[in-house]
Amino acid sequence: MLLNLILSLAIIGVANGEILGNSDISAQCSASVLPVHLRRRCGVLETTQTECLQKGCCWDPKETADISGIRQGSCFEPRTFSTGYRLSRVHETPSGLTAMLSLVNSNGTSTYGPDLQTLSLQVVMESEDVIRVKITDADNKRWEVPESVVARPHALTKPSSSNYKFTYNTFPFSFEVTRVSDGNVLFALDASRFVFKDQYLEISTKYDSAAKTFGLGESARTNHALETNRLYTMWAEDLPAMFFHQNLYGSYPYYLQMLNGNAHGVMLMNSNGMDVHLEDSAVTFKTTGGIVDLYIFNGPTPSTVVSQYTSIIGRPAMMPYWSLGFHNCKYGYESIQQVEEVVANYSAANIPLDTQWVDIDYMQNYRDFTWDSVNFPQEEVVSFVNKLHANGQHFVPIVDPGIMVKDGYPAYEDGMKRDIFVKDLAGGYYLGQVWPGPTYFPDFLHPDAQVSTNIIHSLLPIM
Repeated sequence: MLLNLILSLAIIGVANGEILGNSDISAQCSASVLPVHLRRRCGVLETTQTECLQKGCCWDPKETADISGIRQGSCFEPRTFSTGYRLSRVHETPSGLTAMLSLVNSNGTSTYGPDLQTLSLQVVMESEDVIRVKITDADNKRWEVPESVVARPHALTKPSSSNYKFTYNTFPFSFEVTRVSDGNVLFALDASRFVFKDQYLEISTKYDSAAKTFGLGESARTNHALETNRLYTMWAEDLPAMFFHQNLYGSYPYYLQMLNGNAHGVMLMNSNGMDVHLEDSAVTFKTTGGIVDLYIFNGPTPSTVVSQYTSIIGRPAMMPYWSLGFHNCKYGYESIQQVEEVVANYSAANIPLDTQWVDIDYMQNYRDFTWDSVNFPQEEVVSFVNKLHANGQHFVPIVDPGIMVKDGYPAYEDGMKRDIFVKDLAGGYYLGQVWPGPTYFPDFLHPDAQVSTNIIHSLLPIM
């Protein structure tokens, strides 16, 4: 079924976008208009009352918190935040359509900076069950996830039939994707919450309150279905998994919803830091930049949603067989002799052990590609690893992606010579403080940042 493009002539009112004084927005800040569970934070958590009001936002002296104890803040956005866009110059393409979006009020809003005046819209029917909606600045190139990092398919023509329907309104611009078989809404853009600024993007969809939402990882929690009226922040962190409701090593701005026994999914391909506000009947993405690059997956089962999702971001890599076995890893081993004793005790207790790991304890002062000459002398480590290999076992040393800033340290000097470290806005090297102390971080998108496999094997006997 060809792309169903329905032009709606209905004119829906939007906020006029005027900058309102505190007295003007008071009516938009009342608890009856904006109850706590519908409030959207304005500024950082530490925003003061003066700073809040200067932004044209609402101030509530009573603080609120979510179930994890994280303060949501007393400064929140007034109801009239978005000005909206008008759709024009719609052209059908072999794979979907393109169009332009123009800001309704040329002044826009001042909160978080000016609204972008003109946006470009691209809709691509990637397959009969996947549709892509991409919105970006029409005049300037913006950061988006590079294809060299996450390669994606690009449909050149529409599928012969599709299991979804795409419709849109021209003013204020909104769109809706529905499943053909049952009419369920997969994504319905809320025009009143569509905001596009240089360093702030917001896009929201409404859904049936009976839907159950999963995903928005990676975090440690005991429940599978996400709790509503909560803020989920996409910001990867190195934290022990024992702490619930905290971020972990990955950020996945993707969710799967179940409604009436059917499943669908949505992914925002955006690598900027973001908050995702999950309400009873709406989910809102708020990012610090980038573009709107939505992929909507029709499902209708959880397994088909996952298959459609991985058809875009890539299938999981085939794992080596040995990696599926029993592993032991712990931070805090004091010597290679202690590690050898642990492995021997596994064998003595008849506990299977396929792979032994060592954490950064083995390094000299936590410097990558070094060995502690006293507690983990390389010769003894090589002898230990050879015994593991002879017994059909494997060995994995952890390497941190941070290089100590120190003259005479080969990894640091080699990185400086290649100019491969991440830089700050001023063009200098971004300096962090991690395990070894002052640290530079390799830019893994730099073509010279790849370390030779031969060098790694000569320093670290792995596998």
